[in-house]
Amino acid sequence: MALAQGRLVTGKVRDKNGSPIEGASISVKGSRTATAANPQGTFSINVTPGVVLEISALNFETLEVKVQNQTTLDITLVPKESLMDEVVVVAYGAAKKSSVSGSLTTVTTKQLAGATTESIDKALVGKVAGVRVSSATGDPGSSGQINIRGVGSISASTSPLYVIDGVPMKTGEDMAYYGKSSNILSSMNPDDIQSVTILKDAAAASLYGSRAANGVVVITTKKGASGKTKINYKGEYGWSKMAVNAFQMMSGPELVKYEQAALEGYYLQDEKALLPTEANYGNAAILADAKQFALDNAGSWVDDASVNTNWRDYVYRHGTSQDHQVSMSGGNEKTTFYMGIGMNKTDGIVRGSGFDRYSGRLNIDHKANKWLTVGLKEMFSYTSQNGFRDQKDQEQGIGTTSPLGILFALNPTSKVYNDDGSLNLNAGWGKVSNPIAMLNGSSAARETINSKTYRNLTNGEIGIKILPELNFRSVLGADIINVQNFEFWSPTSVNGETTKGLGSRYNFTSTTLTSSNTLRYAKTFGSHNLDVLGGFEAQKERLTNLIATAQGYSTDKLPELANGQPNQASSSTSGATLESFLGSVNYNYNNKYFLTSSIRRDGSSRLGANNRWGNFWSVGGQWKLGAEDFIRNISWINDLRVRASYGTSGTLPPDYYAQLGLYAFSGGYGSNSAINLSQANNPNLSWEKSRNMNVGVDIAFLKRVRFTAEYYKKITTDLLFQVPVSYLSGFSSSWQNLGKIQNSGFEFEVHTDNIIAKKANGFNWSTDFNLTTQKAIVKELPNGDDISYGDGNMYLHRQGLSMYSFYLPEWAGVDPESGNAQFLVSPGKSDDKTFVYGEAGRAVVGKAIPDVTGGITNTFSYKGVDVSFLVTYQFGGSLFDYPGYFSHHYGVRMGSFNLDKDIEGNYWTKPGDVAKYPRPVYANANRPDRWSSNLIKSTDNIRLREVSVGYNLPKGVAKRVFAENIRVYARSINTAMIWAKTKNIDPDVPLNGYRQVDTPPARLIFVGVNLDF
Repeated sequence: MALAQGRLVTGKVRDKNGSPIEGASISVKGSRTATAANPQGTFSINVTPGVVLEISALNFETLEVKVQNQTTLDITLVPKESLMDEVVVVAYGAAKKSSVSGSLTTVTTKQLAGATTESIDKALVGKVAGVRVSSATGDPGSSGQINIRGVGSISASTSPLYVIDGVPMKTGEDMAYYGKSSNILSSMNPDDIQSVTILKDAAAASLYGSRAANGVVVITTKKGASGKTKINYKGEYGWSKMAVNAFQMMSGPELVKYEQAALEGYYLQDEKALLPTEANYGNAAILADAKQFALDNAGSWVDDASVNTNWRDYVYRHGTSQDHQVSMSGGNEKTTFYMGIGMNKTDGIVRGSGFDRYSGRLNIDHKANKWLTVGLKEMFSYTSQNGFRDQKDQEQGIGTTSPLGILFALNPTSKVYNDDGSLNLNAGWGKVSNPIAMLNGSSAARETINSKTYRNLTNGEIGIKILPELNFRSVLGADIINVQNFEFWSPTSVNGETTKGLGSRYNFTSTTLTSSNTLRYAKTFGSHNLDVLGGFEAQKERLTNLIATAQGYSTDKLPELANGQPNQASSSTSGATLESFLGSVNYNYNNKYFLTSSIRRDGSSRLGANNRWGNFWSVGGQWKLGAEDFIRNISWINDLRVRASYGTSGTLPPDYYAQLGLYAFSGGYGSNSAINLSQANNPNLSWEKSRNMNVGVDIAFLKRVRFTAEYYKKITTDLLFQVPVSYLSGFSSSWQNLGKIQNSGFEFEVHTDNIIAKKANGFNWSTDFNLTTQKAIVKELPNGDDISYGDGNMYLHRQGLSMYSFYLPEWAGVDPESGNAQFLVSPGKSDDKTFVYGEAGRAVVGKAIPDVTGGITNTFSYKGVDVSFLVTYQFGGSLFDYPGYFSHHYGVRMGSFNLDKDIEGNYWTKPGDVAKYPRPVYANANRPDRWSSNLIKSTDNIRLREVSVGYNLPKGVAKRVFAENIRVYARSINTAMIWAKTKNIDPDVPLNGYRQVDTPPARLIFVGVNLDF
């Protein structure tokens, strides 16, 4: 008997647009021989003539191809008409989207490709309805903020839970250095990610119980597939600069004129002739004397009137970035693997700032036999972030040596270099010398921070098939993080002079162990389909921090603490445990009527003894109307479903020991140590509880359009508050559960295939659109009392108002007659004005949360060329311009800070002027610069967020370098501001609308190449 000879068949799997389908499965029908398409859609497989290949992929119809004498195959898969047939990642497993009654959205690796390579959180901007992403600062390596469906808490965390390959991961909120923003998520390489699934409502997320109130972000990393080993290299180089033309400062010649006017105002104020209410107002002799006083003191804050230095060009720069990724994947019928290593190096747009990441990942899956599978997922990473102190805590003040603080204090009439070529070290007011020296990480004037993060994330998994319908899965995860922060002030630096230098080390070591064991029973009984899950999960966290400082350095060349005089040393260890029992039941009849339910019981050591355990549950249902005869016969409707869900979830207290009565042992009594009570206990402290309702409709029609609409309402009760208590108790406040907030809104998602090519490599055009309306309303507060909070009590919690409402005096414009700023004494009464800031009343003058957010992506392809661009938008929100408080001081801070360029030509100079800004007055006691509605700016904008252009080179070119495919591309992030209501201010600010005195977001442009071997 002769044996059939096998041969290698290669091919490419594309969609109808000609775009490659990464991860498409190619298997020999009736056997276990299979492989998967690489990111360029290419594959190879050994087969014998006459076999049938099955080619399948998510969202596409399965295609069967019989192999005869072909050695190459060109496969085009047709999209499934149903928008719900794709397999999606859900809590503790995967399921067809058609069986999911909750609200979730999946973002694929292809959709993430055009975004930042720095961290996964920032890559989601504008891509998912109901998800808002922002950044507090544009420094590389800084943290991003994600809110899913509004604001889930007042005092506790508002961030979602992150789950990677089935194991909850730490995001590092309790590991941040107090002086600078950093991002634990940036330790993960986005190129290792296959997909990100956002679980929005209780039905989708309640199996995560007490950590799911703010939504869940489920990350799935890449896997290998049997067949030929695939090797991929991706390399790119980029440039960056400030995305919006912000922080333009007043020129030298204009400052000379402004100084004159400020000195005149100063003299009038001193002579009681500044305000119309003062006795000497309008006195001609005093007015003449004021002009002479200004001439006599001209040049008080001017170095050289002929000089005009734009110092912004010396604080900020054009940054650079390079990213290199190498991956290898493959395997056989028993074992598959994925291995990736990556390097990212970014120099930020501020001199001396930067971020480096080196990472490696190994994912192995092995089928030991018919009933046993094992898997290992291992990630190692190292990141290093260099920079300077920022305002991450949003506390009042601007750092003298922060980049923006330096810029504001630089004199535009000073030269950069002296005539002899040396650096001018007297270029600023006060102690600010020169940014070239102060922002140089090796100079004697430096004050820098370096943060290093070492991370190991390990997941081990065992799967046992007990019966065909009964499977056991056990996952053990370990997340080990070591963060090393080192801050150094040179003994000759601005702040280091007082202590003769300062060295500070803040080290954190975090260990999180998670064990998850689940048993799943899934069986079909005729038209009845049943899926039952039960499990137990346990998690243990341990955090150790070590703090040591030194001062009194004799040189800036040796910054280690041993070279200074010891100043402080302390350490602490904290920990928490969580135990959980969970279960879910999913049932459907004839794949037409679906019912789902879940329950989880959590017990946390963070809670009081009387409320340590809690139950979280959900129920949901779905009706596939498209399968009913009265809909199925409507030719233009391809699929139609309605669904609804309701459930609960929770949020744990932010502190490890908020429920306990604590003693402090660090005090002193004379020369002796002392012990004192430091925190009151609360045995009833519980988690915040959220009740979530969601209704939605999904429809596909005309074989080109997919549309989803949802309405959600989330009510959170038992809010965690630090409530003031009587001082007789020995404490100022204690943690308690009080209050209620409500988040609600509509979400819309649309996908359209606008133009479909009639032949391969023809012209295609598709669009993805999402829109979200949102409200976050405070419903109940302790005793119904208003709560003012934030920097200078600028925010107000009041029942019936939006979260993050700004509560400030109302600016009433500039008095045309006198040129003085005016404020409303009684909010709402425009005829009751004052020139004195201290007499103004406060009112709600805006809110940070926008009414509408969204994004629209258009994708085009023709032959080997692909183009896509993402436009994002938001309307109805505001920001507080804290940098504007310093750069719009109207003469108050002359000799300390320069002013914003937009003041030039827009300030009052003579009676009758209708001016935007008041007359300059040095040391103005009436403080027109103080916080008011004048600093509240609209964040309404339409932004070209991402653009990507690529070209797949002809196969002949690729083969010359032994590659299967070569793609060259260019892409950009924060490409252009199409329209903004507020000019020269970047509207991408933290979620609470507070524009910090920090580095703004950058515009990035990359060119790159992707090689497939």
